[in-house]
Amino acid sequence: MKNRRIINFLVSLLIVQFALTACVKEEPAQLEIEVGEVYEGGIVAHIFQPGEPFYVLGETHGIVVAPTDQVFESQWGCQGTRVTGTSPEIGRGRENTKRVVEWHDALPNYYTNPTQCHPNNDGTVAAKLAVEFRAATGQQDWFMPSLKEMNYLYQNRDKIGGFSVEEYWSSCETNENAACVMSFITGELTSRNKSEYHRVRLIRFF
Repeated sequence: MKNRRIINFLVSLLIVQFALTACVKEEPAQLEIEVGEVYEGGIVAHIFQPGEPFYVLGETHGIVVAPTDQVFESQWGCQGTRVTGTSPEIGRGRENTKRVVEWHDALPNYYTNPTQCHPNNDGTVAAKLAVEFRAATGQQDWFMPSLKEMNYLYQNRDKIGGFSVEEYWSSCETNENAACVMSFITGELTSRNKSEYHRVRLIRFF
């Protein structure tokens, strides 16, 4: 009788231990990656640090930038009318890109009749090309960086590599005629006419 009680007690302990083990949530493994490494269709451009937006304790999140062979040139879009609502903040590049595409899609036949905006417009829209882009490894959630997202790229430009002396479009609008560009040689932020051609290097978050 006494032995049976001991056995029942031990069995109960094992059941409790098993139940507790099953309830323990496994923490996601922290990625061991560094800026400049190839990852998820591009090159790691920034890893979010404590105090920065999108940092999560115990996890690795950051920005991947498209490789140099997938950089393209384009007009920003319709010159002469304001899209409105774009933001320079971190985490807004994706929304900016979507907003610009939807705005151009809503114009009456902009892609076939771009001179309705300005004589120099040719129908190319950098944001449109961005949402249609698909990496060789399958990723298709790319977008044009906001100004502050672009600043991360500038800070790590030497580790990322492949930046031209040409200026690069951001997804941020200045006014009805111009949008924001950055020089990766000087870090200067300025505005250019939307109908000008400049480089575009897309990003995605991970």
